[in-house]
Amino acid sequence: MKHSIILIAALLAFAACSRDHDGKLDSSFETELADIVTYTGVDQDNHATFRLDQRDDLPPITLFTTVAAPSKVQLNDRVLLYYAISHKAPDGTYWNVDATGLSRIYSDSLRINSNPLDSYQMRPIITRSVWRTGEYINLHGQLEYTGKSRLLYMMIDRDTKYNDTVDAYLVHDLMSTPSDSIFYWRDFYLSVNVGALKSPNAPCHVLRLNLNDAKTGKTQHNFKIK
Repeated sequence: MKHSIILIAALLAFAACSRDHDGKLDSSFETELADIVTYTGVDQDNHATFRLDQRDDLPPITLFTTVAAPSKVQLNDRVLLYYAISHKAPDGTYWNVDATGLSRIYSDSLRINSNPLDSYQMRPIITRSVWRTGEYINLHGQLEYTGKSRLLYMMIDRDTKYNDTVDAYLVHDLMSTPSDSIFYWRDFYLSVNVGALKSPNAPCHVLRLNLNDAKTGKTQHNFKIK
């Protein structure tokens, strides 16, 4: 359960560092981007590298930076990376980027319920976007900020785990935090590894994510798994 009890993520900053390509950024690549990526370690020059998994099952892209390994980030951690592209490989397999910062996000692997579904707290969130990149379901939204620990993870219904369509739910438990400790809504990112469902031996073809949205009520998002 160590990944379930989570404090609101703190921002980690890179030291600003320019990556030159012919002495300057290409004018078409000056816009700063933000993507959920996987930290993959350092290259031969001891610079941090990341993997950008593209939408659905498009090939991943390696991001090469000129910054040192980020502190408090472990190999294969999922993070939100802020960067600008300085060069794209002709074959699309890698980009050289100017990394300007990153923030840690909620990340976990898919879980299976051990108790009845109605025994889990599923407090509402405000959904901004939900999408799949490779083996990850990613979610950007807002949740009630308390400054205290909470449970936040994605759980599949064990009664559907062998079905063609598997039902998943977002568990959001404030762990008995009193109502007067809820201050405002705050942005968050969540990335969940659903690779187990993509296994050739798994019968799942569609993951149906059930969310309790504060604005739209209970909603469903369907993702093709294979």
